[in-house]
Amino acid sequence: MKSRLLLAALLAALCVPALAAPAAKPKAKATAARNWLTTAGRTAEGAIVIGNPAAKVKLVEYLSMTCSHCAQLSAEALPPLQRDYIARGLVSLEVRHAVRDGYDFAASLLLRCEPPARYLESIEALFATQPQWMQKGAGAAAVPGFDSKSSDEKMLAVARASGFDSFFARRGMSPQAFAACMADEKAQQQLAQMAGNSWERDAIPGTPLILINGKRQEGVHDWADLEPLIRAALK
Repeated sequence: MKSRLLLAALLAALCVPALAAPAAKPKAKATAARNWLTTAGRTAEGAIVIGNPAAKVKLVEYLSMTCSHCAQLSAEALPPLQRDYIARGLVSLEVRHAVRDGYDFAASLLLRCEPPARYLESIEALFATQPQWMQKGAGAAAVPGFDSKSSDEKMLAVARASGFDSFFARRGMSPQAFAACMADEKAQQQLAQMAGNSWERDAIPGTPLILINGKRQEGVHDWADLEPLIRAALK
């Protein structure tokens, strides 16, 4: 019931021939290092986890797609974090969407319909254009008759006004997949429950909030703060 109420509130506001003499044994080819960015899973609560399940450092980020500090952390941290730590199997990243409003809900819902290989890249790209799509999305509520729409109609209007349909289309999501994602009630409820767990059960003070191996790291807003904590945990 709580998740349904939260959902309503939010929506309202990836062969050699034989030789006469033994031939010299060829040198074994170097095995290409595995890229763990292509490995993804979901927790029991539905959070997406990217990286080596056996990584020494398990990083969790509570984020909101309409949070400016989250956008700043994404711009600074996601490229080196993916390249130097997640891809090499040293760190896994679990993303918990601490949704704050209807624009955030629509963006998060669509991101979670992305193939795992595009998930983090799409988060990074949406954060990079956050001011633009937030401004466009805000115009949806000003359209006459908006308040009389159903919750699903409001969310779809916000998504289209924000340009999410064209954004995800450029990244390979078909119009049919877009519509199905937006109408997925089970996914909506899971996302609303995740938000409720973040704000109510876990009582996070705000976003972004980082956990390293289960321990809260307060005040981490940039890569200069985060990387030393990861390095320390890897020792």
